[in-house]
Amino acid sequence: MSNKSLHQIDSIYNELFRKLVESVETVNVADIQHLNVNNERTVASENDIWIFGYGSLMWKVDFPYIDCQSGYICGYLRRFYQHSIDHRGTKIRPGRVVTLIKAELTDRVYGLAYRIAVKDKENVLKHLDYREKNGYQRCEVTFHKFPDDSKAETFKILIYIATPGNESWAGDGDDASVVKIAEQIFTSVGPSGTNREYFFNLLHTMLALFPGIKDNHLLEIDNELQRLIVTRETKLLERALKKEITLTLHSLGNNITLKDDAVQGQLYQLIKHCSKVGWREGLLVKELYSGNEK
Repeated sequence: MSNKSLHQIDSIYNELFRKLVESVETVNVADIQHLNVNNERTVASENDIWIFGYGSLMWKVDFPYIDCQSGYICGYLRRFYQHSIDHRGTKIRPGRVVTLIKAELTDRVYGLAYRIAVKDKENVLKHLDYREKNGYQRCEVTFHKFPDDSKAETFKILIYIATPGNESWAGDGDDASVVKIAEQIFTSVGPSGTNREYFFNLLHTMLALFPGIKDNHLLEIDNELQRLIVTRETKLLERALKKEITLTLHSLGNNITLKDDAVQGQLYQLIKHCSKVGWREGLLVKELYSGNEK
């Protein structure tokens, strides 16, 4: 490629795309004002059920409930050991979401308990069974209210857990490493949005609702994910976009200028693409897995 062409590509990138690439991508932080809401207009019944949220159910609550309490369950650990092929990734490029693994009785998983009125129970369970269909199963455990109090109420609660052996399990060998998990979150997007949005909403919710409680698994992934974003993302996106610009110019022939309508139209389409959810992840995948990543 001639020096003139390289200069042209650099100029287009600097003028149209550099600011976009180097801007800090904002994550839509979920509203968690639903905590400790008690709907007094609905009379509680002993036939109501409780559902425990420890992942997206902590902020993405798309079902009716009459009470919400913060607390924990014992004997489990929260881990990003489940592939997401229907929400935060695809079958080709799965994302990562959390499940629970068995642990010592002294281990705890903090989250939110939602009380479902008996009149809504059937519809809510049907909805959640579908929402958690990718490898998750229902089981019952004991919920403890937070903060700790020896006199605090405990009660039975339903949880959804993806267990080893399901087809989307990702908790063995290298798949279980923080580096592998962070790389998947870094590059994954699905029908429900980017994998980063899922991760940062979970991290934000845990820090906001349970100050002083350390989830080392979450914090280790955050450190690795931030490292990838800070040290690699800008370089990879710049290289990927310059390749896209090069392909655009080559597809239009040698006797074109930047003022030609055809060039402007193609570049506009590329800019438009970079306004869509998941554009970063799409270009990162191309660059990381094209065979030329250095």
